[in-house]
Amino acid sequence: MNNELLAIVPARAGSKGVPRKNKMLVGGKPLIDYTVDALSIAKSVSGIIVTTDDPDILQYYRSHQGILLVKRPAELSQDQSKTSDAVFHALQAWKIHKGNLPRSILLAQPTTPLRTAEDIDAAFSLFCSMGKQPTISACKVDGIRHPKVMYRLGSPDNLTGSLYIEDTDNDIQRQQYEVLYQRNGAVYIVATEYFLRTGDLKSSSPVIYEMPWARSINIDIADDFKIAKALIESGLNQGQDQ
Repeated sequence: MNNELLAIVPARAGSKGVPRKNKMLVGGKPLIDYTVDALSIAKSVSGIIVTTDDPDILQYYRSHQGILLVKRPAELSQDQSKTSDAVFHALQAWKIHKGNLPRSILLAQPTTPLRTAEDIDAAFSLFCSMGKQPTISACKVDGIRHPKVMYRLGSPDNLTGSLYIEDTDNDIQRQQYEVLYQRNGAVYIVATEYFLRTGDLKSSSPVIYEMPWARSINIDIADDFKIAKALIESGLNQGQDQ
């Protein structure tokens, strides 16, 4: 196995939006399994780390030979803790275990379970073809979520809205909206050198790997989990062309 791409799966035990979401059962297995399974199938991934403070997750993957388990310290597992700090800690553990560092890093969050092995391989191929610039996955913003149809309130007590984007041409058709993309959290790929130098897993002008909205669900609240569960149980994550 080469040392090209190390996948890091951050799985903190605490979660305010959806408690214990990483190990909630979907289709008979924990949510985190969908991410680990996709990484295990992806041809581009040369190693997998699961970094967690959750004893149940540590026990669950203890016999999995393809995963390096990293017990995350409490100071890196708080609500205010930065993911980048957990990634740096995981990299140090990898270096101690393997004696070297990977050339590139993939951050794969369990909360975006519908990304496929094909997504991972395609995003990494794009990353390589674009000179190893920071690469993220994103989905196209549809009409009802476009900034042109968003309003802001003057204050919580003032229900009079004003357009988020001031525009004299309010009659423009939806098909004419500027094409925008929303980061979906499924894939972050950076060169290890870039991460160690900047401490960042993205840039202000990243390469965009496009994913459809249906595979871009990022579980942050209970309704997100219900949608992801329905999509997974429908078989949507079984192939990229679905």
